[in-house]
Amino acid sequence: MAIKPFTWWVDEKVQNGEWKEVTLSPEDTGLDRKVSIFEGQRKSSFVKHFSLSKKEHKETWCPPIWYDLAIGSGPCGLLCRGCFLILTHRIKRDPRRHLIYTNYDDMKCEVKRWLVTCPPHTTLGLGIDCSDSLLYDRYTGISQWLIPLFGHPTQNPNSAELVLLTKSANVDQLAGLPHNGKVIVSFSLNPQPIADLWEGIAPSIDRRLEAGLKVQAWGYDYRWRLDPILTPAGWQAIYLDFFKATSKAGHRPSRITLGTYREKNTQLSLWADKWGIPPMDWEPPELVKQGSHYHLTHTRRKEIYAAIIPMIQDYFPETKVALCKETHALRRELGIYNAACNCLNTLGRKVSP
Repeated sequence: MAIKPFTWWVDEKVQNGEWKEVTLSPEDTGLDRKVSIFEGQRKSSFVKHFSLSKKEHKETWCPPIWYDLAIGSGPCGLLCRGCFLILTHRIKRDPRRHLIYTNYDDMKCEVKRWLVTCPPHTTLGLGIDCSDSLLYDRYTGISQWLIPLFGHPTQNPNSAELVLLTKSANVDQLAGLPHNGKVIVSFSLNPQPIADLWEGIAPSIDRRLEAGLKVQAWGYDYRWRLDPILTPAGWQAIYLDFFKATSKAGHRPSRITLGTYREKNTQLSLWADKWGIPPMDWEPPELVKQGSHYHLTHTRRKEIYAAIIPMIQDYFPETKVALCKETHALRRELGIYNAACNCLNTLGRKVSP
C-alpha cells in the first residue's frame, strides 16, 4: 500500500473543494513578500469559549471568562518557530498557508447574538487564540464592521470589549472607527534581538511599535504581550534598553502581559520539523511539567520575572503587569494577584491569592 504524503489531509481538503488557495500581495498583508492562504467555510460555531480543565485550574491561573472569534485556524502564516498552533493542529493545518473562514454573514449574525446575550463586561478576542487579529484584516475587512458593533451602545448592551492581538503593523484601517473605548489593540512583541531568535517573517519590532503609537493616539486601549521572554547572553541589558527606549518614545501601554517559554507537551519540535519549520536560534533548557504546561523550572521563571517586572515598573509606572498561564504558586511568590492579563477587559479584576 502506498504511503500517503505528510500533507495528505490538507491536500484532500483542497482537492475536494473545501479549501481554496489564494495568494495575497504585500499590500494585503503589510509583509515584505507574497503569502498564500486557504479560504473555507466554518461549519461549527464562530464564538468559542476557552477554559482550562478543572485539574489544570488547580495549579494554573487562566480566567475562564473570555471568548474568541474563530476568524481562521492554524498557525497564522508568519512562520514563528515554536508556534504552539503547529502542535495543536499537527497534520491538519499547513503553517505556511493559514486557513481563513469566509462565511462572513454567519459570523456577523453570531457576533450580534453574542453581544446581546454575553455576561456583562466580557471580552471577545478577534481570533487571538487561533489566528492573527490584523494580519489579514485589509483583505477580509472584518474590523470594519466588527469594531462599530462593539462601539454602539444599543448593539453592545452588555459593554463587552473586543481584543485584537497582532504581530503585524496593519492598523491604518482602524483610524476613525467608532470604537467608543470598547476595543483593545495588543501587540505581540519583544526586543528585536529576542524576536530574531524565534520569529519568522513578521514585521520588524520598530514597525509594530510605530503602529502602536497610532492606536494609542486614536484612543484604543493599547497593550503589549511579551511572550515568550527568552534569555540569551545579555538578555537583561537587552530588555532594559528596550523599555528605556520605548518609554522615551512615548509608549504608554495600559497593560503588559508576560510569559516565559512553555509547551503544551514535548512534541512541538517534532511536528515543526515535519512541516519544515526550522528550530529557534535559542535552545530552551529542559522543561518540567507544572500546571497546564511544560515550563522552565519554577526557580528560573521566578528569576526572569523578578528581573523584568522592576524594569517595567521603573519606565512604565502606570502600566499593569500580568502573567500568562502561570502557576498559582509562582503568582503568590511574586505578589501578582490581578486578572489584568491581555485577554480581559479594562476593569482589571483582582483575584484572591
